[in-house]
Amino acid sequence: MSETKIVAGDILLEFLEAVINHILYFRKLYPKEIFVKKQIYGTVVHISEQPELNEYLRNVLITIRELLKEDENNIKAVNFVIYNKHRIPLEKFVFDFVKLQTREINIDPYYLETEEALRTTCLKLSTCDTYLKPLPEDSSFSIEIQTYETARVFLCENPICEDFPWIVEDEIIEMVTKRLLPVKTVKTDCLNLQIYVVESRDVTNTP
Repeated sequence: MSETKIVAGDILLEFLEAVINHILYFRKLYPKEIFVKKQIYGTVVHISEQPELNEYLRNVLITIRELLKEDENNIKAVNFVIYNKHRIPLEKFVFDFVKLQTREINIDPYYLETEEALRTTCLKLSTCDTYLKPLPEDSSFSIEIQTYETARVFLCENPICEDFPWIVEDEIIEMVTKRLLPVKTVKTDCLNLQIYVVESRDVTNTP
């Protein structure tokens, strides 16, 4: 990858780490006591201090980094999916990868436009409780990486990722009734992402 693409990839990974922690906090998937406040993009973000959770997130981010290093077009989207106790999806936060930076950055050399777009996204996600239904107390989550067959083969053969095996989802359970809520389109010299939430209309969603 070129230097600009490496920088874009690093910014993307920092952003994903921040927003995933932000969602975990504001959707109350973990007790608020495990989070500490940090300043990122000029705004407050809640970051986990729970070792097992942080290790899981670290491995997810390493996998994304390795896929992007091999080819910046390897990943279609990253999905943060929340389930009820029956493993039926209730919400899906979608980070749709349009592209990483593909040319030399000269319009926004200090990434100020990108930082402002990511700050706005974090602020919007911090209000998600106002437009999403409350979740059951026994909700869980997983992170999905939508990719291509060649990328999956690369992932299986990459020694850096071998200690964190990914499972290929053969039978994806879709929400029967759902609504789509746009969050933010990030379109800068550095990143091009579409971010939205898909919510089940029946948040209890029992089988």
